[in-house]
Amino acid sequence: MKHYDEHAWGLYINQQLPPHEISEMEHHLYRCDECLDRYMICMEQMTIILPVLETDERTFVDAVLARTLGTKRSWYHSTILHYGIAAAATLILVATGFFHGLSQELGPRGALQPAPPLEMKMDQPISDRLLNKTLTWLDTLQNK
Repeated sequence: MKHYDEHAWGLYINQQLPPHEISEMEHHLYRCDECLDRYMICMEQMTIILPVLETDERTFVDAVLARTLGTKRSWYHSTILHYGIAAAATLILVATGFFHGLSQELGPRGALQPAPPLEMKMDQPISDRLLNKTLTWLDTLQNK
């Protein structure tokens, strides 16, 4: 494995190397603890030369918050839009008679009738009953 010296890491930190070599050195840092130590030593020595980003943490945090809080949400993330779509879908289903047809298929008592005794359930499997109800409902939709 090829190791890099302090001079090479200094060039890397100052970005004075070609892009392919920079990429190679970055991948090497992930695998080599010895070179990572050399890199960290070079970074500590370069703190005098490198520019200081922010000295006051409070000012930096306030600037980030000001930029973040000033952003607006996208129009498609709006709760009102989602409620509007749900209301429009409900109105379309009501206008086309979907709910009326569904209530007609359930019968006058609806789905809230008590469950039949166990001996009555054994006559016909529930999957057959559901299939028959669905086919009847589809036939009524085709006839309209």
